[in-house]
Amino acid sequence: MRERKTEQLLLVEDSDDHAELAEFYISDYNKKIRVNRLHDGAEAMTYLEQIETSPEQNLPWLVLLDLKLPKYDGHEILARIKNSKRLAGIPVVIFSTSNSGKDIKRALSSYANSYIVKPMEADQYGEVINEILQYWELNQHHLVQSTEKCDA
Repeated sequence: MRERKTEQLLLVEDSDDHAELAEFYISDYNKKIRVNRLHDGAEAMTYLEQIETSPEQNLPWLVLLDLKLPKYDGHEILARIKNSKRLAGIPVVIFSTSNSGKDIKRALSSYANSYIVKPMEADQYGEVINEILQYWELNQHHLVQSTEKCDA
């Protein structure tokens, strides 16, 4: 794992148990990743509006998004991100208990960057979180976002 500055990961998850597991394994993977957890779709929509209209505010490095959320579901949050000029470049990983082909197809056709079904075992949960973080750490999307800030 390469050394890097603190990055913000946006976790949109209504289950306290799932959020606690994700935060634990993210921290275990890299203490420099700061998790910003939102509990429901309304919180997520408010947060997205704030960062979209505040160019000085840093964008999340990655979004882990549950689908089954109260108030607005994950599909609505995904659409909000991907239909925004400023936010569309943020990678969104759908991290859901749903293995429904309908949900997967809808998310991917709405430009989710990945769709991962949450494992039911805690140790597998950690392995999946590590793989997600390793993949997005190796991906160079953050360089494109940095360039866009300079070009603006």
